[in-house]
Formats: sequence, structure tokens, C-alpha cells
Amino acid sequence: MSISLIVGIWIVRYFGPEYFGKFNYVTAWLTLMAAMVPLGTESIIVANLVQDSDNKDTILSSTFVLYFFTGLLFTSLSIGLVILSKPNDLEIFSLVWILSIPYFLRCLTVPRYFYESNLSIKRIVVIENTFLIFFTFIKILLLVFSYPFIYFIWCFSLEGILISITVFISYNFKKISIKFKYFSWIRTKSIVSSSFPLFLSSLAIILYMKVDQIMIGNMLGDKDLGFYSVAVRLSELWYFVPMAISSSFYPLLIGLYETNKERYWFELQRLHVILFAIAFCVAICVQIIADWAISFLYGDMFIESAYILKLHVWSGIFVFLGVAGGNHFIIGNIQKYSFYKSLVGLISNIILNFLMIPVYGIIGAALATLFSQMIASSLFIFFIKHTRILFIIQFRSLFFWNWPRFINP
Repeated sequence: MSISLIVGIWIVRYFGPEYFGKFNYVTAWLTLMAAMVPLGTESIIVANLVQDSDNKDTILSSTFVLYFFTGLLFTSLSIGLVILSKPNDLEIFSLVWILSIPYFLRCLTVPRYFYESNLSIKRIVVIENTFLIFFTFIKILLLVFSYPFIYFIWCFSLEGILISITVFISYNFKKISIKFKYFSWIRTKSIVSSSFPLFLSSLAIILYMKVDQIMIGNMLGDKDLGFYSVAVRLSELWYFVPMAISSSFYPLLIGLYETNKERYWFELQRLHVILFAIAFCVAICVQIIADWAISFLYGDMFIESAYILKLHVWSGIFVFLGVAGGNHFIIGNIQKYSFYKSLVGLISNIILNFLMIPVYGIIGAALATLFSQMIASSLFIFFIKHTRILFIIQFRSLFFWNWPRFINP
């Protein structure tokens, strides 16, 4: 992550806002469609491989065939949508064709689920990091010798292509088991039917994350999207923190839910307080250093991104609180409301973007993200009986004079 961040900043400075905007517009569409390729089956496939390891050949081969056709369908759809939305932009046309190739090859990464199921993911990590280091070196050479923009695009594409091919070859070299003759329509149908609710939820989330960039690209243009994308990257840089902290609380909360409800609510409140305090402190610090950070990292040509960053970073408070409450959705067996929450956030984000981008530009998009996160993570749970307790916990997290009690219990 550190290597990618440093070289990524260098590449963004080299691209400039317009080319970086084009790149993000294409990747936003491709990422959106790529989320549809597995149809939400990832966790279902791993569970199947753990519970029915004797039939791993059938499971993996059926998944391979499924991903081949969904990859072909959704990647072609993303290419078509990009071309239709930017019919006269030849550079966008070239970008989408080159960057779409790894998405066509998504089926080759199916062996990853086998390694996940038997806790041997190290093999995949070694492959990914080896190519990451190799292509990072290539990108540095391209930067040093000032190669054209298109060379970097091929570099991004080839990294994904070679990772997919190597993962597939490394598995089949030893196992020799992913073959069309093992395909089972019954197994495929079972996996897809089990994963459909997860697919809807993941689709809503990825739409929620990418729709603003797609709308900016269509309504304002590539240069504005470049400014916005830089701000969003820095604003979301911290989003791994609530996931890590929340995961560390999860086993404790599971045990307390059935045995000690009073302690359960205390620990859940403590998790909310910790994450709110971190998000709030990050937001305050960003207000102070945003202009300097953007100028230092990306250059004065991206200084407009600082205004967006100062605004967008406040969305992190509601993201952090939403992640904290996510544990209760699972433990309390009310996962369906998690999907509804994402759907409400998506719909509100689209409506607010349509209303605010024409009036306020990229600042309007940042405001739309902030308000939609507030609606989804806080207002929505207030109006649902089963989740209202989470709103109360969020509200109590504002009482900073009580923080020492929870942070140092």
C-alpha cells in the first residue's frame, strides 16, 4: 500500500488533472461492472470449499465457467456504456479497451478461493506482491524517461493480466483440476441462488462509492473529475482503520451478546466512541493541513482538490460510525437492514448529485456524499425500530466528556 501510494502520487502529478480524470472515469465504470462479475458468490464459494472439499474440482470448475460468461457480459457492458457516454473521446475509447482486459480474465483468479479455504493465501500474496514490485519499477522508469500516458495504462493492464494468468497456472500446475468436464449446472445454480442477497448488497455499496465520479465525468468533465478523485483518494485513505478496529471487537461482541447484554452494549458503545474520536480528529487535522498536503503531494495544479478534501473528509465520521454499527447488524441477525441502508444511501446520493452538481460543481458532489452518508448511517437507523438503538449509541458518542470512561474502561 505504501509503495502504491508513493508511486501513485508521482503518476498523478505526471498525468495532471485532465488525464487523471479520464483514467478515473474509465476505472469507475470498470470497477462498477467488475463488482457484478462474481454475483456476490465469493464467500459462498469459500464456504462450499470448506464444507465439501471432496468436490473442489466441481466447485472451482463451475465457478470458472460462471465467471467467464459474467466477465464477458459485464465487461462488454462497461465498455459499451463508456463509449456511449463519451462517443467523441478517442483517448477514453483507448483507455477502456486496454484497462478492460484484466476484467475479461477474472475467471482465471478462481483458484484464489481454494487457497482462502485452506488458509494458504500466502501463495497468492507472493504472486501479487512480486508483480507489484516489478511493475512499480517499470512505472518509475516510465516516469523518469517521460513516456506518454498510454504506456502507463498498458502497465496497469499488464499487471492485472499477468497476476491472473500466474494464479491460474500455479494452481493447475499442481492440482490440474479446473476443467470444463467438471462443470455442474446444479452446483452453479445453487451457488448463485445462495449469493443473490449478498450480490444486491455489494452492488449497492459499489454503486454508492462510484456513482459520484461517473456523474462528475458526465456532467462536468475529466478535469473536474481529476480534482475530485485526488481529494477522495486522500479522504478515504483512512477507511481501513475502522475495518481493522471493528474486526478486533467482533469476537468479543459475539461472545457477550448471548452471555452479558449489559457488557455487550458497553463494548459496542466503546467501539463507536473510539471510531468517532479517530474520525473527528482526522477531519480536524485535515482542515489544518489540506492546502499544504495537496500542494506538497500533487503540486499547485491540484490545489482545487484541497477544498473538496476539507469537505469530503467529514463524510468519514459517518462511514466510521456505520462500520462500528455493522457488527450489530450481523450479530443481531438483522443483515437485511444493512442492504436497505446501502440502498437508501445510494438513492439519496444520486438524487443529491443531480441537484447539487449543476449548481455547485465538484463541491456539490462532495456535499452530496456527506449528506447521503449522514442519511444512510444515521437518519435511516433512527426510523427503523430494530436499529434505533444504534442511533442512540451514535448520539452518545458525541458526549466527549464521557470518552475517557470508554477509551480507558
